[in-house]
Amino acid sequence: MREIIKKTAGPKGLADRGMAVPLNVFLFQEVTRFQGVLLTVRTTLSNIIEAIDGNIIMTPDIMDAIDAIADTKAPTNWMYDASGAEIAWVLPGLGAWVTSMLERYTQLNNWLRTSRPNTFWLTGFFNPQGFLTAMKQEVTRMHKGGGKDKESWSLDDVVYHSIVKDREYEMIKDIQSEGVYIHGLFLEGARFAKAGLDDPEPKKLFAPLPILYVTAINKKKSPDGERMSSTYSCPVYKYPKRTDRYIIFRVGLPCEGSGPQRWKLRGVALLCSVE
Repeated sequence: MREIIKKTAGPKGLADRGMAVPLNVFLFQEVTRFQGVLLTVRTTLSNIIEAIDGNIIMTPDIMDAIDAIADTKAPTNWMYDASGAEIAWVLPGLGAWVTSMLERYTQLNNWLRTSRPNTFWLTGFFNPQGFLTAMKQEVTRMHKGGGKDKESWSLDDVVYHSIVKDREYEMIKDIQSEGVYIHGLFLEGARFAKAGLDDPEPKKLFAPLPILYVTAINKKKSPDGERMSSTYSCPVYKYPKRTDRYIIFRVGLPCEGSGPQRWKLRGVALLCSVE
């Protein structure tokens, strides 16, 4: 796998290649973790077959896995290790869990075998915070020598900057030299219209967010106070359970005419998953 990643070029603007590119290092880490999950799933299913055939002892762990699958739930050991730490994605239904596994495999395999995707499915990563940090590192390196603004950036000098693109991810054909496109996020408690945040449609709690462009900018170039007064700092959560443990980052969403306080009081947030 390392040999494959070494052949993967970085974005335009980075002279180094392969494992020297931050997002390629992130890809290696994600693939390694995914292989561990696949091994756990394969081992569990093999043990179930062997135990049913009478070739091995039916242990309590195997019984728990059989009961979970019978109830159309993912076995606990697929999602948590012995200490209770999360090792994979957490979804209530077995069908949704397996579907997510296949979609994650497709994204990682295409990225590994072909090239960097035009848009990234943020939900499909074990460590979405690490993905965004790697993106910040790449942008910072592009400005290490001063760049267009003749000013060298450091990682501590940059902050996230996002723009919502009114396009579907299938329509994105180009890869940005700086930053990344993200798809698959859902708004809870609002929807995104052309002018920005708007009231949700009747009886619809969740609404898909269009393509989100996320990059890093120097703090000195961050939006001024006037623009911030019409921008809602929307938290992005990994799961619908909103805790500090699952928050990823914050996205500035325009809210012309309504003000950010309205959406803050409504508890509007972005979710990677609605299950």
